[in-house]
Amino acid sequence: MSSADAGITRRRFIGGAAALGAGGAVALATLGSPWAGGDKTVSFWHLFSGGDGDRMKAMIDDYAKSGAGVEVDQVTLTWGPPYYTKLALAAAGDRPPDVAAFHASRLAAYAPQGLLTELDPELLGRNGITEDKFLPEVWKRGQYGGKQYLVPLDTHPLVLYYNTDLAKKADLLDGDQLRTLTGSDEVLAAFGDMKKASGASGVCFEIRGVMLWRIWLSLYNQPGGKPIFTPDGQELTVDDDVARESVAWMTELTQGRKLAPSDLDYPASVAFFQNNTAGFMINGAWEVPTLNDAKMPYDIAPLPQVFDSQANWADSHSFCIPHSNVRSAERLESAVAFIGAMLDRSFTWAEGGHVPAFQPIIQEPRYGKLEPQSHYAGAAKTAVTGPAVWFGGAGSELENEAYAAFQGSLTGATNPRGAVRQFRAALQGFLDKPSPVV
Repeated sequence: MSSADAGITRRRFIGGAAALGAGGAVALATLGSPWAGGDKTVSFWHLFSGGDGDRMKAMIDDYAKSGAGVEVDQVTLTWGPPYYTKLALAAAGDRPPDVAAFHASRLAAYAPQGLLTELDPELLGRNGITEDKFLPEVWKRGQYGGKQYLVPLDTHPLVLYYNTDLAKKADLLDGDQLRTLTGSDEVLAAFGDMKKASGASGVCFEIRGVMLWRIWLSLYNQPGGKPIFTPDGQELTVDDDVARESVAWMTELTQGRKLAPSDLDYPASVAFFQNNTAGFMINGAWEVPTLNDAKMPYDIAPLPQVFDSQANWADSHSFCIPHSNVRSAERLESAVAFIGAMLDRSFTWAEGGHVPAFQPIIQEPRYGKLEPQSHYAGAAKTAVTGPAVWFGGAGSELENEAYAAFQGSLTGATNPRGAVRQFRAALQGFLDKPSPVV
């Protein structure tokens, strides 16, 4: 029996709370028992609101009509650290939900503490979940220490949005889609052409937030930047030269050629693109519903290859089964059956912009006709994720320290060298602390 399967000691419980934040314990107590109902009931916690929440509800409602006989009790919680804190405390206190939504980038902070249930391949296979139905790189994001803990629902990559009317005006289309842009000079020239076409900005993206980390990580990996940490997450190995080159390219957009605004928060960056103030927008694929509702002329392409090879940041929404000592075998079977049913219905999820992880959905003719989603599905194959360290992942301190450091260069307060120096110091500061992950 592995340490991850042996239950959670008081030491691990304290370690989990320290790693993920102590807040949320009171809110956890108000959620009620996750064990209400019998073995054919599945309690499901997730962090999907807005359009994603509506689509998840539609998938669950359709499952309820299928005659499977499994009742799903879903609870929607606040995105980010509050959600992950509640999940950790619930697992540590042996009161977890049967299934929870989980960002793959958070796995390194949970699996070592025994907070998640290792997924048995035979149990998964009985419910139609087999490795061959996923891209290898996407499936492996759910593994830690050679064991499977997550079933991926999607890949949500960083992509390049473009205004099709402005792109046509700038002569950037090949047929009815953006021509392939390769190399720094070609990408910068295209952004410059879009600036002329819009009369304002060529490209926009969030400056005051974690989008800077996502863009930087994409660019850092395109020249083949070496891993930021050693495999055990104990030593810093970031390539300073490649790191500076990546920040310098981003800074060229705002301070050099002034192709992008240097002070936008997230909502403002979306508004800039939506109101034709910028011809391009760098963002995650999740803004598809917003732009569809706005009925603006747009399409999406994979993030351009600026340096030596194609790479783009991405994360994966996944399903996990939090650890429990008292969950029955029948209830575990119902939980895995529910996960399989959600994969079968993930075309609905794809309508929100996410690239389905379950390849049978990608291979359906109707997905090939889904636009703009099918135009960037290949970004799942070139995805890079953040390092597997306890302080990394979605909504983490690593992301926050990265954008805090890089923002200074993009706003002109410092320069690429100073930004990388600040980033390196922040990372070393995390490494110098005793890891709370046992």
